[in-house]
Formats: sequence, C-alpha cells, structure tokens
Amino acid sequence: MKPVPQFLAPRQSVIYAHTRRMLDHTAVNANSFAMSVAERYVATVAPDVRVVPFRLGEGDELFAAMKSNGQILRRYMDGTVKVLPADLEDAWVLALPEPFRSECERDLAQRRQRVTYQLPENATGRDFSTIAHVLSESGQLCSAWGEALADGEITEAEYARLVGESDDVMSSVLEFKAHLAERRGQGK
Repeated sequence: MKPVPQFLAPRQSVIYAHTRRMLDHTAVNANSFAMSVAERYVATVAPDVRVVPFRLGEGDELFAAMKSNGQILRRYMDGTVKVLPADLEDAWVLALPEPFRSECERDLAQRRQRVTYQLPENATGRDFSTIAHVLSESGQLCSAWGEALADGEITEAEYARLVGESDDVMSSVLEFKAHLAERRGQGK
C-alpha cells in the first residue's frame, strides 16, 4: 500500500507567515525590515550572483532605497513574484528578529524532520565536538529505533543494536558532562 501524499506548504509561505506575524506583533514596519533584509543580502551574497536588485543608501538616498526594498519584499509576499530565491531566503530569515527567526527556522527544519540548534558565540572547538557527538549518537539511536519499529517487531539483532546504540548515547552524554564540569571549573 502506497503512503498517502502529504503536501507541505511552500517554504516561502512559511517564511511569509512568520514575517507577517512579526510585522503584526512588533513595532517594525515593512520598509525597515526590507532594509534589514537588503543589508544582509548584500553582505552575504556575492555581487556576481545576486538576482534581487536591492538598494542601499545614505542620506537622501536612504528613503528611496527603503521604499524600493519595501516594494520588492511586498511583491514576494503578495504573490506578484512567485518564487523566493534561495539566496534571498537565507538573508530574509536571518533578518527576522527573535523569537520570530528561531520559530521560522524551527518550522523550516521540521519540514525535513530536523531540529535547529543555535551555536554559542564564545564556544570552543571542543564545546562543539562534545555536543555534536551527543547529537550524532542520538541520531544513530533514533535511526536504529525507526528501523526496528518498521515491521512492528524487535528481533534479537535489532535489540542488540538498540542496546549498543543507547550505550553509545550514554557514553557521549558522560563525555559531555565531563567537558561541562571542566568548563565550569575554568569559569567559562
């Protein structure tokens, strides 16, 4: 039996919904937000691959740039322009203020059964590697669990694999706890 298709709303619809909610619940207006998007876009996308004609300006040109950039964003949101370019998507989501940005990123990640995790700004390589190890081992356990449940029965081989994977998760958590205690002792 084939699974019933479950169609998802387009990614851009998710982004637009969070943007509308942000505009409705904050003092940010559409033109100011459009300038934030434009600044991020110009800062993160190489000039030779930009497809959106955002303008930046100072002084008298700033008002015209705000108006132009606001019109560009409104055309995407009202459907005049049908497809949101991938490079603009990144700048757009990054320009959303918290908590709207985190909620948008979470909803986008959930479309692919993923989770998001914000990395701390002052973290070291070891900080990243210990938590990454926990997440990696947890992912392997989840994968094994899903495979074991696929047919509704857990065989001896599946049981042994699950026990091994859960031991690996516990080991990685203990490694993380040791690193945490070390960091705490250093006053970081």
